[in-house]
Formats: sequence, structure tokens, C-alpha cells
Amino acid sequence: MSKMFSENFKSMRKQLGLTQEQISENLGVSCQAISKWETNSSYPDISLLPIIADYFGVSVDYLIGHDTSKQIEEINKVCLSADNLFTENRYMEAIPILREMLIKHPANEKLMYKLAWALSGTKKVSEDNYEEAIILYHKILEISTDTEMRNRVSRDLMYRYYTNGENDKALDCVKKLPAFELCYEYNLGRSNLLEGKQLSEYLQANIQLFGGAILECLEYFECERILTEEEKKPYSTEIAQRKIALLKEILG
Repeated sequence: MSKMFSENFKSMRKQLGLTQEQISENLGVSCQAISKWETNSSYPDISLLPIIADYFGVSVDYLIGHDTSKQIEEINKVCLSADNLFTENRYMEAIPILREMLIKHPANEKLMYKLAWALSGTKKVSEDNYEEAIILYHKILEISTDTEMRNRVSRDLMYRYYTNGENDKALDCVKKLPAFELCYEYNLGRSNLLEGKQLSEYLQANIQLFGGAILECLEYFECERILTEEEKKPYSTEIAQRKIALLKEILG
């Protein structure tokens, strides 16, 4: 049995919001045994595997990490189908597809994220969908150790809360995101690790990325309804417009 059992067991327990004590009572094993399973110190008797798998609603193969490549292929295929539906604003059609796959793989962060995205896209259809999306996002934050996924979820939560008028919660999410000087795009260029064509492509991409961010900032100063002339200083509307025109020329 591989380390995947320990990781899958712990992840699914957390997703269900259960303590080690609750699991031990439900499965009829000691709390010490549960702790050892989760730290990869020992494994359950093979006769317990079907019971544990049934308890979490997954297959034994999934529980112990067998046939992982097939599972990944299956999950990626469904996520790609969902992405194609998202591009056509067909969020409602993606929801049942993702739900069905999440039943088979209840601890998969990628599926949870895609379902949360789909549910968020149908907020106007059902307020319950919005609430479920928020719950899913927070579940991912509870169980995920993937930094990129956690940052992505915090960013999405910020926008969800903001559009729902929950500005305080949105600000809390923003504070969890990494500072600019810690981002990959900024530091790769400063590290002098690239050269030649790679460096050229990187620099061009950054001009578009950071130039676009500066452009967004300048547009706030150009708009008359967001900031007063006093608040805009030292940027007047006229100065902002000139800089915007120049930047657009640079960005092509």
C-alpha cells in the first residue's frame, strides 16, 4: 500500500468535516490507529479497506492510490469538458457533470474548484448555488496544500464576496494573496536565469502583463466618477489620459 492511502484518507476525512475520534467510532477502530494511518506510520488490515472505501463513497483503488493515471485522465477529461462549457456560458450544464465526477472522487480539489466556478456562474439562477460555491471554496482551503490552488481560491473568493457586497470578507481574502515582490513573474526576470529567446519572450509577456495592470490603474484617474480631482493628485484627468495613450501605443 502506498503513501497515497494516508493522504487520501486524511483529505477525505477533512472534507467531510470529521475528527479522528468520530472516524474511529464509526469504523470501530482506535483513535491511535487513525492517527497512524494519517501519518503513514501504519496501514489498516486489508479486510478493512472495502469498509473504509464504502464509508467515504469511493473505490478501494482510489483509496489506496491504484490506477492513479486512469483517474487523473478521467478527471482531466471532465474538467476540460466543463471548461468548454464555461467558455460558452453554459454553467448550468457543467454542474451535473462535475457533481457526478465529484461523487467518485470526493477529495479532488480540481473537481471541487471547477464545481465552485460553475455554481458561481449561476448565482443569478439560484442564491443556493452561490452559497454552495462559497462552502466548496472554503473546503479547498481547509484541505489543500497546493499554494497555487490556495491563491487561486482566495482570489476567486475575493471577487465572489465583492460582487455580493461583502467587502470586509473580500478584503480578508485579498490579504491572503502573496505580495507583488513574491510573484513568479516579477522574480524570474530579476534572477537572471533566462537568456536569449526565452528571456525575450518573458520580457514581452511581462510588458503586456504589468503594462495592462498600470493601464487599469491609470483608467481610475481618467474616470470622473470614482475619484475627485483633489484625490487624483498628482494625477489629473488630462495627465492620466496622456499616459494611457502612450501606454496603449507601447502595448500595441
